[in-house]
Amino acid sequence: MNRRTSRLGPVVASLALAGLCGLGAAAERRPALQLFPDEVLVKGDGIEIRRTQLEDAVAAYKANAAMRGQPIPDANTAEVEARVLDRLLLNEIARRRAADEDKAKAKETAEKNLEEAKRQARSEEGFRRQLLARGLTLEQYQARLLEDATLEQVLAREVKSKIDITSEQVREFYEQGIDPLLREAQAAADKLAKSSPESAAYLEAKRRVEDRKRLNQASLTRPEQARASHVLLYTVDRVTREELPEDVKRAKRELLDKTIARLKAGEDFPTVAREVSEDPDVRQTGGEYTWPRDAAIAPEFKAALFTLPVNQLSDPILTRYGIHVVKVHEFIPPGKPPLDKLQKDIKDYLLNQEVEVRLPAFVADGKKDFAIEIVGAKPAR
Repeated sequence: MNRRTSRLGPVVASLALAGLCGLGAAAERRPALQLFPDEVLVKGDGIEIRRTQLEDAVAAYKANAAMRGQPIPDANTAEVEARVLDRLLLNEIARRRAADEDKAKAKETAEKNLEEAKRQARSEEGFRRQLLARGLTLEQYQARLLEDATLEQVLAREVKSKIDITSEQVREFYEQGIDPLLREAQAAADKLAKSSPESAAYLEAKRRVEDRKRLNQASLTRPEQARASHVLLYTVDRVTREELPEDVKRAKRELLDKTIARLKAGEDFPTVAREVSEDPDVRQTGGEYTWPRDAAIAPEFKAALFTLPVNQLSDPILTRYGIHVVKVHEFIPPGKPPLDKLQKDIKDYLLNQEVEVRLPAFVADGKKDFAIEIVGAKPAR
């Protein structure tokens, strides 16, 4: 299910290479016996990245992409290797730059994120099976969380803390779609305009600027939304997606029927949902979310969601994931919300964009400070 988030969503620039979280510490290590020497790719003061570390991190990245239904074509392997190596280097620089306070805060964050992951799994057994499906041990997962938290903490202190997003910048994005990356693209286009205004390169740069403006503006426009509460009982295994035994599914259907009866009798929906629903976020939300019409949700659920009269409880809804009951509280018409409703989301977005713009300088400083060299063969192109 789509959660109640902005369509802008905070694009955490510290994790700009999406899907590359924790690829240093958590990568599988190979046996000591190798047919070929384990080539050193990057070295520096207290920093070393080896070929097997890169290969294992790339394998983890591809596996995660495949689990999300987005397999990486072999033709893109070289690009992925380059991006993963960049991320490994970024992680190493953050590790070396981390102060004692950074490490303490990162440890606290990692522990909280571990508890949240366990809560989402609803049981220790469910959490263990999720790790197994991802090919991770608990120790590897903990190392991954700590590495990610350390990077975020260091970037927050050394980069984010030096950025001030003004109300004028927020308004420029809201009204014109201007963000830090667009400013960079506009500067490149302006430079070409002076040197070769009739060139294909300038026309392409100009097109990219206009396209980004349109995309940014489009990101602020909301489709129709339904604010609703629901109860979900899974009829498939949440890790393997395999069907549960028939007797288990029958018991869940009986439980849902009893739940509907309780709700019709006037019991409080959030209270009942927290007691019954298997939605992993129900403790925080009470089962209430806002779904846009273009949400990537089960078609049967979407059909019921956008046709049900307001304040009417649905009949049981069967999807490939489970059985649901839903109650719509309101329909929110499509359009662009007022600035005050989007101000925080826009500010977060611009802040993370600015961090992304400054990341190359952060890495360059790290290379200089720790005498980092790329000494091994580059990933195959």
